[in-house]
Amino acid sequence: MTASDSSAPVTESRKVRAWLTVLGAAFVAAFFLFFTWRGMLVYFTGDDLMNLYNYWIQPVSQLVKENFFFWTPSTRPFGAVIYRPLFAIFGFNPYPEYVLYFAAMLANLWLCYRVFARLSGSREIGAIGTLLWAFHGKFGYLYYNGGSLYDVYCFLFVFSALAIYLRARAEGRLPGVWATIAILLLLICGLNMKEMAVALPVMILIYELLWHPPAFRTPDLSKLRALLRWCLGEGRTALAGALCVLMYIPARLGSKGIAQNDAYVPVYTLGRWLEDTGTFLGYLLYRNNPHSDLNVSPLSPLGIVIFYAVLLGIALWLRSRLAIFGLLFFAIGSLPVSFIPPRLGYVLYMPLAGLALFGAVCLVRFQQALGRLIGEALGNRAASSPTSVPWSAIGLFLATALVIGAVDFRNWEQAPDPKYSPYKDTIAQMSRLYPTFPHGAKLLFVHSALDNNWDLFFLLRMYYRDEDLFLTVMRGPEAQRIPFNKMPHYDHIFDYIGGHYVELDNSDAILSVKFHMLKTANPDYSFGETMLIGRPGATQYVVKGVLLGDAKAQGFWTLDEPVLQFRLSAVQHHIFREHFYIPLETFQQTGPLIVDFYVNGHHLDQARFEKDGDLVYEHEVPERWLTTQEVTKVEMKVHNPYVSPRDGVKLGVLLKSAGFSAVPINL
Repeated sequence: MTASDSSAPVTESRKVRAWLTVLGAAFVAAFFLFFTWRGMLVYFTGDDLMNLYNYWIQPVSQLVKENFFFWTPSTRPFGAVIYRPLFAIFGFNPYPEYVLYFAAMLANLWLCYRVFARLSGSREIGAIGTLLWAFHGKFGYLYYNGGSLYDVYCFLFVFSALAIYLRARAEGRLPGVWATIAILLLLICGLNMKEMAVALPVMILIYELLWHPPAFRTPDLSKLRALLRWCLGEGRTALAGALCVLMYIPARLGSKGIAQNDAYVPVYTLGRWLEDTGTFLGYLLYRNNPHSDLNVSPLSPLGIVIFYAVLLGIALWLRSRLAIFGLLFFAIGSLPVSFIPPRLGYVLYMPLAGLALFGAVCLVRFQQALGRLIGEALGNRAASSPTSVPWSAIGLFLATALVIGAVDFRNWEQAPDPKYSPYKDTIAQMSRLYPTFPHGAKLLFVHSALDNNWDLFFLLRMYYRDEDLFLTVMRGPEAQRIPFNKMPHYDHIFDYIGGHYVELDNSDAILSVKFHMLKTANPDYSFGETMLIGRPGATQYVVKGVLLGDAKAQGFWTLDEPVLQFRLSAVQHHIFREHFYIPLETFQQTGPLIVDFYVNGHHLDQARFEKDGDLVYEHEVPERWLTTQEVTKVEMKVHNPYVSPRDGVKLGVLLKSAGFSAVPINL
């Protein structure tokens, strides 16, 4: 056999495995996107707005400085590298951010495979570990909220650094100067993105201790000299990274760092660790509980002990350094979020990779043991051909995908429909009302689709690119509110009614809010003492019981108990007057119409209308019943309404106008 003939099986085997790698990568990517791709279509979230706004108001020079001088107080400054350029290039458009976000998550799948394959020396473990890590049904907040990008990009930097490090170690050498610089720069980028990156030097250190421990048994070296040589050799990258972390931690945990936010103040107690860890494990194990604040039932302290004891026992029984590394990666990687107030499980995006690696080791070991048993039972102990397809590995991969896919699908949180986004709806409506505002315009919102938080403040300032836009949200956070009797003049006043933003009259903010005075094109149409159907602003007089139709119609049907409201400028010498129409066809059913009139709850009169056609009712109102401080309400009660034979609706009269006047009139 010639040399070329002998190398043919090896070449063929490499081609087969290369194709299997490509197909496996495509499968994992498709598996991930099957569950998550709708996340690319969601609109900005509240977290997005807060993050973008905080970066947008800072000078670029300040953001650059914070990223280079990572040991100074700042809050995740590398996020600005993502948010600011996209906002500058694409404007207020969320989709470029989400496309880049998902591209980073796909890149993380590849990095996860590379790191797992390097650690294990097995493509099979790399593929199955990546599949186990690719998607978790309880991480909806991660997939559908771009504000979670800190976890995704932190993973990108940390695993890029691990990939560089492990490549050098797989080649039997330590990282060189440039590789070490690249690893440290990636570590700094990861630290500037999220605190989870502090685990990187620790994991490099643990890797070296597990696979390349100090040579304490070398005869010609003392233990101290062996440890020193190891620190300057195998441990040098980890120690350099640890130095960066030690420079980073004091400022970030100080009063000007991220710990200034109560949600990130660490409490280093066993109780807090048990509370957080129990919550996180509850997420990972799908212990769903819709009655809990975080929608999960935490594991009890005993459950946590059993969980770790079982996994550690399995790792020791397998005598697998890889399984121990995976377990430690999860336990240590989750520590940065294990002493702060509990939060959703998406924060385990990076630590979960450790458990995925642990699971892959166990599955592959099981498959190998099962394969040996089957081979022995069949009497076939010969090694498989180097060109044969590894059917057992493919079967394990597909079986794993089937099982975790079924579990994930059962617990899958689907993406929110962007057409129901209050942020998107607010921008669509406000941009139609006012494509632009003068710089520094003052806006008052009585209600909005985004009450009780700062989201409307962030949203409008960034959409209109005006950092000086002055907003008061009456139902917003305490700092957003102004005492009712101290409201200044506003350029525009808005309310949110029935899913729509309407503008109120801004001549007097207090009265406008109090009486809900709609803005009209003509000052004569503003909310006051008289309504006229067909005139703009007529609908603001209606409280209930009037069938509102075409704004240009000459009359609206009332029901049997309509209520109208008016704002009076004075209370003396007022006559209530109402002009309406009774069609002949309704009058033929009802006969003479009997109506009681009430003003501010006081019975004004009972009137009897003996004919159909145009009618006017007038009656003087006692001064003591009226007020200029509140709206004046007028209620009609029709005793014998017309009952529609088609739908049973009880109709009163066809209202044309109503109001208060000091002088009686006759039509």
